[in-house]
Amino acid sequence: MIDVILLLHSYNLYLVLLSSLVAGIWGLVLYFKKLPASRPWHISLLVSLAFGLLQGLFGIIMVAAGLKPGGGTHLYYLHYVYGGIVALGIPLVWISFTTNGKNKRMDLLIYSCAALLIAVVAVRAWMTGPA
Repeated sequence: MIDVILLLHSYNLYLVLLSSLVAGIWGLVLYFKKLPASRPWHISLLVSLAFGLLQGLFGIIMVAAGLKPGGGTHLYYLHYVYGGIVALGIPLVWISFTTNGKNKRMDLLIYSCAALLIAVVAVRAWMTGPA
């Protein structure tokens, strides 16, 4: 069973990357073309959030099973830091940095940059994860 979770954790990385890149780039295109944030864009951001949370859940299951990223050597604990940012990045941005709808253009820019940052951090987490 843990092998299946490990496999899902490995492949879900690509979904996290793809969805966050799509949401981030799409949001920046909307921002710089001075278009409003559309409902489909909001859905893409939520999909990115869902894949990030799912990735975190898979990681927690593996930690509970006694597995450590990178074979538990060197700076393996950074994988937990990067994974936490991937899983909780959008909610933390929502709580800390957005205007909660008062300035929709600024919120669009903030969420788009956060989605791109999540893609970068996901790559960094992948670099610290494999054994």
